Amino acid sequence: MQTLIFRPRAIVMTEGRIRRKPVRPPAYRQPGFAEQFDYDTLIFDAFFYRRNEVLLTAPPFLNLLPLLRKMTITAAPSGQRCEFRIRTLDRHGQIQIDVPAQTKSLVVSSELGQFQIEPQANYCDFFAGGRVLFTLSKNNRLEWIQDWIRYHRDIHGATGVLIYDNKSTTYSQQDLLGAISEIAGIDRACVVDWPFRYGPQGLDAKRFWDSDFCQCGAWEHARWAFLQRARSAMNGDVDELVISEDGSSVFEAAERSRLGIVRYRGHWVHGFKDRTRVASEQSPVRVVDFDHYLRHSVRRRWGLIPVHADACPPKWTIVPSRCPQGAQWSAHRIKGWAKSFLLERNFSFRHFREIGDGWKYDRSLRETFNPERYAFDRVLRANFAAVQWTV
Repeated sequence: MQTLIFRPRAIVMTEGRIRRKPVRPPAYRQPGFAEQFDYDTLIFDAFFYRRNEVLLTAPPFLNLLPLLRKMTITAAPSGQRCEFRIRTLDRHGQIQIDVPAQTKSLVVSSELGQFQIEPQANYCDFFAGGRVLFTLSKNNRLEWIQDWIRYHRDIHGATGVLIYDNKSTTYSQQDLLGAISEIAGIDRACVVDWPFRYGPQGLDAKRFWDSDFCQCGAWEHARWAFLQRARSAMNGDVDELVISEDGSSVFEAAERSRLGIVRYRGHWVHGFKDRTRVASEQSPVRVVDFDHYLRHSVRRRWGLIPVHADACPPKWTIVPSRCPQGAQWSAHRIKGWAKSFLLERNFSFRHFREIGDGWKYDRSLRETFNPERYAFDRVLRANFAAVQWTV
């Protein structure tokens, strides 16, 4: 296995004279908003992503945009002034810079200050030809991460792992990479040090998703810095396992699909009082402890459009090279690519309520088993039997 720990070269506004301003009205900022908001990160990372082009990925520029439009960028050692283009995306910003050959660094001059940037190499060759799992993670137990990888290796044929580690405190990034290295059959593994503020959540499922920049930045960074030459890539969390009704690989399905993407809904997986194993610190709960999922209750909007209540927002697997240039990768869909919104019925994922540290809310409470609400997961249990959990 080839392994890598990658550290972005961020630019942080340290003077405090000008900062990013939230767009959310003060009346709708929940307690802790100011502590969670990223006021100061100007650039997440800078890297070469095409011949003679550097890409800067960033949180959204918001009030900083007028100042950035007036900046100058000079290449070194040539001293040549560089043309640039700014992209404004959902909770994310990018700057594409044309650079002369042999460029080693860039000097950015603006009202925000003067910054020197040394663009990193592009690592898309690292995962070239692979079927890659990628995720953002913080403090997920190493056993859970290993279970997630082994499952998708044996059931779907994953060969690579890309994890953005968001300031884990219970282990080091070297420990995380070491745990992945214990797994057979994975050719490439990279842990990205992603130390940025996650950002405040929205108020509910639909309102005020405007300030959580960390994951939006990670997904576009993964796309352009690591995954452009991957055979296919699966976006999912450590507490999610993908299944198919016919036993086929989700990677292969994306590769064979007309558009190069497969998108699918999720079901919650619950534990039950007096039925599911009770975990201890020495023996934490694992995915194999669960065998029922929550049924979707379907109603029809305006009597026509089916709405799946209790469903988890969709996830997706994609062939990166077939995604339109102007589209944006996000957690639940590809934005700016209308044809990718279709859902595939053969695939779904299981979202394990008790796998996680409850950073959003307490997910440890168990319900009494109700056969009318929960279905036995025959496909998942059959998949579990096919996984080599210790290899």
